[in-house]
Amino acid sequence: MATSLAAVITLVTLGAWHLRTRRRPSWLTCPDGRFYITLGYPAVVIAVYWLTNSPKIGGFEWALGNLWALGAMIAFVYGFNALNAESERQALSHLDIESTPQPQTSTFVR
Repeated sequence: MATSLAAVITLVTLGAWHLRTRRRPSWLTCPDGRFYITLGYPAVVIAVYWLTNSPKIGGFEWALGNLWALGAMIAFVYGFNALNAESERQALSHLDIESTPQPQTSTFVR
């Protein structure tokens, strides 16, 4: 029962977090960020599986679950760093476009 409850809570939490993450402005333009973040989701599920099925703290299953959790954390960090870098790159390119001098046109006809 506890394993099923942990699985449902994990899936609902990851689903809600994914919906929030997809709203980032750089989500559609950064394939590396999307890759790493979507790589972290199954790693979290596998980590929760190993952590909930370990018979005792400090056993082999517990260590394996913690390694999967560490891998998921690293994937999420790389993903969000890539999304932030893409947002910064977009902001800088927009500033470059805005700072380009435009020719002055007159509204008066000569």
